[in-house]
Amino acid sequence: MKKTLISIFFFVLLFVFSCSNDITAQNNISENIITKSNGRIILAYKLFEDFLNSDKTWESYRKLVLGSCPEMQAVHNKTLSWGSIDSIRFPEDVTKFKKADWEQYFSEYDRKTLDFLYDSLIARANKILAPLNYNNVDLCLFLPYGGCFIIPGEGKCTIYISLLINPDEVPKIMIHEYAHNLHIQRRPVEPFNLRREIVSEGMAVYLTTLILKDPGLSKSVPFMPDSSVKWCFKNEQLIKTTIKTELGDTTFNCLKKFIADGPVSTPPKGFVEKTGYFAGYRIIEVCIKKGMKLEDICSLNSDSVLAESGYFN
Repeated sequence: MKKTLISIFFFVLLFVFSCSNDITAQNNISENIITKSNGRIILAYKLFEDFLNSDKTWESYRKLVLGSCPEMQAVHNKTLSWGSIDSIRFPEDVTKFKKADWEQYFSEYDRKTLDFLYDSLIARANKILAPLNYNNVDLCLFLPYGGCFIIPGEGKCTIYISLLINPDEVPKIMIHEYAHNLHIQRRPVEPFNLRREIVSEGMAVYLTTLILKDPGLSKSVPFMPDSSVKWCFKNEQLIKTTIKTELGDTTFNCLKKFIADGPVSTPPKGFVEKTGYFAGYRIIEVCIKKGMKLEDICSLNSDSVLAESGYFN
């Protein structure tokens, strides 16, 4: 009987300890959320800072970073799918992180800057193309991963931006990703292929040029230097000919060739990165010059947009 009571007492303590840790993890993320009238700013990088102050085991990373914030789990999964991290090596890599190497990032954004990113830029975009059914937007700022992307959800979308990105680039990226949200609300559902991605990126870039008042495309494509933009204008026919043969590609390889940048990018020989962004922008630009409205272009599937533009004819 005594052994039974001891065992019960032990399991009760274990249960309480487990629940206490879960509540602590939940409190950690709730303390790092700025509530806005139509969404949230999630300071998920602060969870990574908590990890750097812990024993830095993989178990702690899973609990403090991934387990306490579904957005961070989404970032982890997305980065794995890109091949930017390795599922075997990454658990070991995080245990070797040094806080001194990351401290510079934790103070990059103050409340005023975050409010500007969220309130001002979204307001500017909505003046160009108003949201339809919903306008609930979460902005998640994260570490230790790189990159930026958007994940649409039911009744809202979440924009993800890494703190590894130069803060000077972030306003442009915020606009670009939010522009995807405005487009997604309107466009028909269609399966993944290069055709869809080129039209999608082209619409985001075109909306960005309107919001930033950038007629020359020099400051509206994320991670694309002006020298690359100039190369694209000079070699536009080559871009058309090359991309046209691969419009139906449904593999990640097409993204690596024409959409991606950085280590995962493998553009055709002699090409600059992100030529799909340039081609997409030019497709939308042609449609606008033909008198089409943004709302109408957004409501078409990619086949129809390409047909209306005649860009690859």
